[in-house]
Amino acid sequence: MSEEKLPMRGLTEGFEQTPLRKFYGTLDGTVKKHAENYDGVRVDLNFKDLEVIQSTSPYNFPITTINLGVSNKAKSRWGYFATSVAAVIDESEGLEEQYGKRFGMVYCDGQDGRPEPKPIWSRQANRAEFPTGEVPTAVWVAFEIDGVTADATKEEATPIEEKLITLLDGKTLNEFNRASLADPEVKKDTAIQRAIMDKSFVKKLIADGIATKDENDIYHKA
Repeated sequence: MSEEKLPMRGLTEGFEQTPLRKFYGTLDGTVKKHAENYDGVRVDLNFKDLEVIQSTSPYNFPITTINLGVSNKAKSRWGYFATSVAAVIDESEGLEEQYGKRFGMVYCDGQDGRPEPKPIWSRQANRAEFPTGEVPTAVWVAFEIDGVTADATKEEATPIEEKLITLLDGKTLNEFNRASLADPEVKKDTAIQRAIMDKSFVKKLIADGIATKDENDIYHKA
């Protein structure tokens, strides 16, 4: 196995093993190994001294491992994780220099106020639903390292999202849903429609501090 450092920058464009969804843990090293079912490398990210924030089931262990396939593509599970780390650490450092540091990790699945899934290309994508072949996929990212945070888990709002944020201001959820789903641009975007109907769009705005809700259930642009 090559001893080259794991790629963190210059990316050109997983899989779940734990019920954890958000936690703090000390990075206790990484282990690289050849992938079993394809020609590539996977890496175990080992964490210890866990502080569980969110989990889909009780988790009382002090350690956990997140396994990712190493890739040079930015739009990959490894790419999103690497980009989130690179946004926080010094430009001269890689992941190896972060051993022993306290990480804040979050699973981007759009549930319970967590960040939305990220687009990743898939050959199995339904092209009628995802014309570009990029499918929203849950990924792990770091939101904090040793107390240093970055907006790595947040993305710049698209023009249609900016329009919807303005549309939400001063409305209840039902009023926003009626107005937004009637918008011609929204009618052409099935992903945005789903995010509106399952409330994940508004939940993300609240989680990111972009919008607030008052005592009368009316939303306001922060």
